Amino acid sequence: MTILVTGARGNVGSEVVRALREGGHEVRGSARDATGLDLLDAVSLDLTAEGGFEDALRGVDAIFLYPTRPNGAEYFLAAAHKAGVSYVVLLSSPDVYEGAADNPIRRAHLPAEEALAESGLPFTVLYPGWLAGNTRRDWGAAIRAGKPVRLFSPESQCTPTAEADVAAVAAKLLTERSYPGQRLALTGPESMTQRAVVEILAEELGRSIEVVTETRSEALARRPEWMPEAVLEHLMDVEEAAAGRAAPVNNTVERFVGRATSFREWAQAHKDDFARQRLSDVDKG
Repeated sequence: MTILVTGARGNVGSEVVRALREGGHEVRGSARDATGLDLLDAVSLDLTAEGGFEDALRGVDAIFLYPTRPNGAEYFLAAAHKAGVSYVVLLSSPDVYEGAADNPIRRAHLPAEEALAESGLPFTVLYPGWLAGNTRRDWGAAIRAGKPVRLFSPESQCTPTAEADVAAVAAKLLTERSYPGQRLALTGPESMTQRAVVEILAEELGRSIEVVTETRSEALARRPEWMPEAVLEHLMDVEEAAAGRAAPVNNTVERFVGRATSFREWAQAHKDDFARQRLSDVDKG
């Protein structure tokens, strides 16, 4: 049985590959450009295309699906059904069922859920909480450079969720197919403020990290090019609403894999990602 992992280079996809391989399963990894993908069985795959899926789907029995563009991948799912795929695990976003119906993250993820529900394929949808790796993506450069972490809402609460935990649940579902038609929310084991997340990183790194609270306009001015303005506005609205309110915690990860990884454990395992740069590497501007 071959399991296809789309987005195999991503933070969650790469962990799904690792979990499946450790379990002795045959894995095929895909990316839009599979060049350099560290897998013996790797294939380039464009989920937005209308065809050309034969190489990716050959001999595949189950799929970990993570569409990175706002379409339903309906042609790919139709090809998967025709090819005899028997199970799909879709990585989605809690924004699909939380908050305003027209929020931009929901609009980006909902088409894939709708297409999967209409495909005739058995499936489970996963909604992970605030991913622990967001700290590396959003704050890593500043921390490595010894600069402050800038937060719009430091008292906003979240449940940092380890990517490896999400992957472990996905791997169980891909191999056991135990929750067909279900939609499962996954969280870390505790709710904490973003300020507390920074403090834990500082403690594990053995040095202080300054937190600077910024205004909405300042946050928008620093918006990374890859993030649409509407998405950042929505995320700030969510953070504002979550300030001073404990984030929901559930035991889904524990039910599947025994225990959930705390953020401190994640930080201990990823300290090298935040290691201070040498002075010559630091942007002095």
